[in-house]
Amino acid sequence: MEEEKKVNAPEGNGGHRRRRHRHHGKKRPNGENGQAQQNAQAAQKQAPQQKQANGQGKPQQKQGKPQQNAQKNQPQQNGQNKQKNAQNGQNRDREREREREKEREREREKNRQKQDENRKDTYVYTLDGNLYINLTNKCSNGCDFCVRNERSSYYGNYLWLRHGDPTAEKVIAALNSFGDLKKYKEVVFCGFGEPTYKVAEMVAVADYAHEKGLKTRLNTNGQGNLINKRDIVPELKGHIDFVNISLNASCAEKYQPICRSMFGENGFAALIEFARICRREGVDCRFSIVDCIGEEEVDACKKLAASVSVPLYVRKYIIDS
Repeated sequence: MEEEKKVNAPEGNGGHRRRRHRHHGKKRPNGENGQAQQNAQAAQKQAPQQKQANGQGKPQQKQGKPQQNAQKNQPQQNGQNKQKNAQNGQNRDREREREREKEREREREKNRQKQDENRKDTYVYTLDGNLYINLTNKCSNGCDFCVRNERSSYYGNYLWLRHGDPTAEKVIAALNSFGDLKKYKEVVFCGFGEPTYKVAEMVAVADYAHEKGLKTRLNTNGQGNLINKRDIVPELKGHIDFVNISLNASCAEKYQPICRSMFGENGFAALIEFARICRREGVDCRFSIVDCIGEEEVDACKKLAASVSVPLYVRKYIIDS
């Protein structure tokens, strides 16, 4: 009986029983409902990608912030551009004004040159009731305190000679243009240069002044013997009534830095010797200094002048002329 039961076992699948597939926690979707569920899940996965592709979602917000900032900064940038343009305009205006000023200065310089060309050289000028003779612009010194430094004129007198040193005849003609010479106290050889460069012309003019009843004076740096390479005192005697020698310092070491003689420290020794010779030859003379050198140096100069028996005159420094 048991064998018959085994024979009558149900057929199908080769006589084997069908195994059921268990799904842990999940049910297999079957039919149309399962297919719809799968489509919904796929759509949910594709939605963020589609939003990013269309420029939507969070990435769009990140892109929107720079645009908003740019819009906010636009008025500020416009203001900066206007300010920059205004500044550039002001710079251009200033540059044009500078160019116009340069052009005006060039025109003024042309006018000054024309005036200089038309202006006659000044050989004689008046000051303090005296007639001053401007014989040359040459000088063996370059004194710091000289009145001609950085000046084109002296009390309104243009003493730079554009047409060379004058002859004695030109100076005498200039003297005569002042009319009656007896109304002046003396003739002084002093200009924008050292008069002993022109000894012959000086002597000739001095003689003419004597003829007109005028005294004569020479203002000198005392280096005439070095300039002419000879003793010129005998040539001055009888023609120059008084010699004023600029001392300016108490020793050569202090003299040279402020007077800068072309002869170096020998220039100071020469002026002391020149004073001695004038005194020996009977030519009235004195030393002079300006008060700006200081009290201590003034006292030292007084002692030096006394040692060679030559008087010392302390004069005021001319600030403006």
